[in-house]
Amino acid sequence: MPPAAPRAVPPFARLLLPLCLTAACIDAFAETGVIEPPAQLKSSAQLTPAGKAVSPGPTYFEADSIQGHDQRELVAEGKVMMHNASERLQADWIRYDTASDLAEANGNVMFNREQDLFQGSSLKLKLASRLGEMRDVRFKLQGQDARTVHGEAKSLVFAGPDVYRLKESSYTTCAPDDPDWEMKMEDLQLDFVSSLGSARKVKVKFLDVPILYTPWIDFSLDDRRKNGFLSPTYGVSDARGLELMMPWYWNIAPNRDATITPRLMSQRGLQIGGEFRYLEPKYSGELDGEFLPNDQVADRDRYRFRFSHRQTFDANWSGSLNYENVSDDSYFSNLSSQVNLTSQVNLARQANLAYNGGWWQASGMVQSFQTLQDPSAALVVEPYSRLPQVTLTASRDINWGKEGIDQGGFGSGMRFDFNSDLVYFDHPGDSKIQGARVHANPSLSFPIQTPYSVVTPRLGWYLSHYALDDSTLGLPDSLGNTGFADTTRSLPMFSLDSSLVLERDWQLLGRNLTQTLEPRAYYVYIPYKDQSKIPVFDSSSRDLSLDQLFGENQFIGVDRINDANQLTLAVTSRVLDSDTGAERLQVTLGQRFYFADQQVTLTGPAISAKSTELLAQASGQINARLRLNAGIQYDTGESELTKANLGGAWRYGPGRLVNADYRYTRDSLNQIDVSFQWPLAPKWYGLGRLNYSIRDASLVEGLIGFEYNPGCWSLRGVVQQLATTEATATSAFFLQLELRGLTKLGPNPLDVLKRSITGYAKSSEIPE
Repeated sequence: MPPAAPRAVPPFARLLLPLCLTAACIDAFAETGVIEPPAQLKSSAQLTPAGKAVSPGPTYFEADSIQGHDQRELVAEGKVMMHNASERLQADWIRYDTASDLAEANGNVMFNREQDLFQGSSLKLKLASRLGEMRDVRFKLQGQDARTVHGEAKSLVFAGPDVYRLKESSYTTCAPDDPDWEMKMEDLQLDFVSSLGSARKVKVKFLDVPILYTPWIDFSLDDRRKNGFLSPTYGVSDARGLELMMPWYWNIAPNRDATITPRLMSQRGLQIGGEFRYLEPKYSGELDGEFLPNDQVADRDRYRFRFSHRQTFDANWSGSLNYENVSDDSYFSNLSSQVNLTSQVNLARQANLAYNGGWWQASGMVQSFQTLQDPSAALVVEPYSRLPQVTLTASRDINWGKEGIDQGGFGSGMRFDFNSDLVYFDHPGDSKIQGARVHANPSLSFPIQTPYSVVTPRLGWYLSHYALDDSTLGLPDSLGNTGFADTTRSLPMFSLDSSLVLERDWQLLGRNLTQTLEPRAYYVYIPYKDQSKIPVFDSSSRDLSLDQLFGENQFIGVDRINDANQLTLAVTSRVLDSDTGAERLQVTLGQRFYFADQQVTLTGPAISAKSTELLAQASGQINARLRLNAGIQYDTGESELTKANLGGAWRYGPGRLVNADYRYTRDSLNQIDVSFQWPLAPKWYGLGRLNYSIRDASLVEGLIGFEYNPGCWSLRGVVQQLATTEATATSAFFLQLELRGLTKLGPNPLDVLKRSITGYAKSSEIPE
């Protein structure tokens, strides 16, 4: 029956669930550090207000005996249970005093809320003021990632609405009887009003060995970030020695934060790094840098600075700014172990402004570079600066005959495309020819479509004018050529692209399959024009590929427009699973044929070959576990293989994979790349990658490691060797202990593993 007195069940909904955040100064904010992915900023104009509590409805009593005085006192004994829509409280005895608003429970006190369970010997609580205490508390909670967590507390003090204090409490995600790791605190306060928590005398033991102690920590009780030190990171490498990083996080505002990272390297000294981030509804950006005073190896100051900003002015206008600078050419190869940094050559400095007019777009840009030179490799020619570049592009469709397609007939239309730019090319040091280029390329195409074919004639025009600086006419261009003059180039273009799709049903080994045959023919005509007086500012040759076979211009950029009287023929065949639509096999053959010699080149004499090399490509999902891919580029004139690649991936499930690739390019590349993740024994996983250059007889990247996961914690160890330049390599060692639901200790190898081993999965994410 419903009680006459006020509801006698205390609000345990958020009572102990945040215990895992007692280590939040290490874990919950580690995502803002320099190793883990950064925490998400919140736009100041889009903050979400706090939610309102939902009433659990009326409370009911069940007991062997219930007695009391109306509006004064209620006493229940013998298997007492009080419950409402979301909570249940059980005890041997419960008494509620209306005058003092005090609820008391004794003997086998047990409280359930959804999947959380709390047990204690006694409970006293003033309901309205939320003042009271629960003794000898044991709890079981549903933690992060549906993981069960356990803990104990000698006492739980209710210090007001949504304010709690725990004495002599503990926490673990391991089995409670004999946990491998456990965190203990002498005093813990959880204040949900201010969303802040604090703990005193915090100790963490792992396999009965103390590994962490702090006399005092503060942390947030929700997704709000908070000032404090992040998880320390250590490592060792032959280029830098022993490393220790201790990031400090500054939560300036919901949409602004900063991280300051001291980095001590035993061989080089103390480096100071920092990152500042901001996020607003119409703009955002990052500012970060590093400074190493008096590098003990290089005997000089070294630094890196980077700034990135993005701005939306209104629905049409937007812009961006990017700037990066380092102190010297060897900065990344000496001070970084990330291949995406050590392989950088040109650091961009550019500002962009763009306008989106719907079917047309315009943009402006200024751009320059810092070029890093590898002393053991050939000199890299510094790219031209664009001071400035203005582009205008447009695209518009005019369709007719669509109904004919829907009814099984044909349809056609017209498409207008326009690309143009105006750019002034400047070169640092005034060692190269400089000048302005204006280029426009309008075109009209007329696609004619049926349900099984497409034929697209296209007419276009290349119009360019070069106005060169008189004072630099005698200087070479980016390729070292000379003899230039102001030039206007006007070239028409015609192309005809046609393709056909044929299908047939097919049965193989009891499977319903669909096989396609897709021939394609592509003809291009562009007349020859002497372009030797045009300098090469930003153009280069495209690598031959199936995509390049179906392009008008074989050059990247517009400083050279090839003459063309050529036909590309290709055929693709696919085998599709009729029931699922999955592509089981794809095979493509293609080759371009020339009806005249190719006279326009970047370097060297005209090309007199009658055809390109033959290209072949095949890929297929052989079964649910195995996927293979292969490609070759074969010189039919010389009867010689030019390029080849063969690769595959075996996926037996999460944590069970092998990747293998072989890549060959005549006279430049002969490389094998193998990576794997595989269980070695129960709870043990082996990890590795071998990227080896057979041509150079050298290791490009080598990685070997292990991962051990008994359930509530995991240990990862990785050794990596990485070529940073043509003559140097660096080695690094990662050893990370992860206490599930608490923290990670040691350098993080996860980014390295995800980059090096395609398909890698953390052991904690692998189903048992």
